[in-house]
Amino acid sequence: MKRTLMTVITLTMVLAMSAGALAQNGIYEDFESGSNDANWRWSGSSDTIEPTGGNGGAYGLSPLLDVPTPTLRCDYDAVGWTGDFAAMGVTGFSADLMTIETNNAYWTLYPCFVLLVNHMGTPDYIDDDVYVYPNPDMFQPPAAGDGWANYSWDIPSDFVGGYGELPAGWNGGTGGNTTFPEDMTWEDMMTNVGRVEIRTLYPDYAAIFQLYVMGSDNLELYYESGAVATEETTFSSLKAMFR
Repeated sequence: MKRTLMTVITLTMVLAMSAGALAQNGIYEDFESGSNDANWRWSGSSDTIEPTGGNGGAYGLSPLLDVPTPTLRCDYDAVGWTGDFAAMGVTGFSADLMTIETNNAYWTLYPCFVLLVNHMGTPDYIDDDVYVYPNPDMFQPPAAGDGWANYSWDIPSDFVGGYGELPAGWNGGTGGNTTFPEDMTWEDMMTNVGRVEIRTLYPDYAAIFQLYVMGSDNLELYYESGAVATEETTFSSLKAMFR
């Protein structure tokens, strides 16, 4: 069927309204499309996408992990999830997590917190990474068998402070040093966030290896300036209709 100019105008209006909704919410991953563009995964594993059993539909499922504690992370420099958080107006991050199985009897005593990484332009060299995270003791991991739990953290990307100064309640470090660099500002940190993680162990702690099976769903990074443009959310999707 021939597409008319009115069809294009109508579709443009629909896309504009969709982009507005995305602008309010930022970017999210609920795995419903069967894809995982940012490669969210637990502790470097190859997670699978299960079509049912999530906190509403599909979810990301880890294999059996043999690790000190599991860490959920996206790829370095994942589009829409990383970048200049200050310019993007990032305000928070949330996720639904589930512990399906673990032999760690003390698992629910561990911390659960978001951690932002600035890889300083060298993603393959972690020793110079700088990281920041809020109070790690606000939350604990979900107990095995308790189903899904929602976690949400505020990220004050617009904070302005001096060298070595962090927003109230935030901590930081670099490499093996758990002190935020004195020659770096929060603004420096926020201009190049290279990865978002959810940690379940303090950065300066060690733990013995134990077994875990984990789930993740409804990951969302909130920011005020709108979602990153993709062909699905811009006029490029209209052009694709006429190729």
